[in-house]
Amino acid sequence: MAIKHGDFVQLDYIGRVDGRIFDLTEADVAKKEKIHNPKAKYGPVTIVVGAGHLLKGIDEALVGKDIGEKISVEVQPEKGFGKKNAKLIKIIPERSFKEQKVQVHAGMQVNIDGLIGNVLSSSAGRVIIDFNHPLASKILNYDVSILKKIDGQKEQLASLIEMYTNIKLDADKIEILEHNAKVNIKKIDEKMEKHIEDEAKKYIGLKKVEFIEEKIKEKKE
Repeated sequence: MAIKHGDFVQLDYIGRVDGRIFDLTEADVAKKEKIHNPKAKYGPVTIVVGAGHLLKGIDEALVGKDIGEKISVEVQPEKGFGKKNAKLIKIIPERSFKEQKVQVHAGMQVNIDGLIGNVLSSSAGRVIIDFNHPLASKILNYDVSILKKIDGQKEQLASLIEMYTNIKLDADKIEILEHNAKVNIKKIDEKMEKHIEDEAKKYIGLKKVEFIEEKIKEKKE
């Protein structure tokens, strides 16, 4: 059966820009290409088609495809990270950095009032910083393997929780009765709980999701 909006599907993918890999899910490929990051999380990802969990260009390409299919997708900037916005290229006096004892240089990444930018140049007492996404205006190429569809409300809810918290939850930690779910999990942010509940209502058909803080049993000496 063809994939449609609202389906939970598990994917592997490799993203390239200008022939260079910038994003991937497979650890073996990362090791082979000598770009493996021991701190990164590898492995298939589960997304809800049409929910905006992936770039729009990939999301749209999945609709109508079949489980087990491998597809190549060229993502234009408009459906990727957008086009560069000239208003996001700022000029900041170099003294602002010197006052904080920061030595800036081209290629350096900086955080200004919560905005991440890349230093384009630093000369003549001024620093030019680009706050656009590094991949803005870039054409991206993705190879996507559609591994399987996730069915069952418990499994789908567990997928949403892992997607937003990186907590892999066993189905036996979730109880669902008459479309009301109780999740036994370690404490997570209340705003995140609300976001997960909203998506569970929209994409799984649940009426309520209650998060019950998991009690850690202390080992007796």
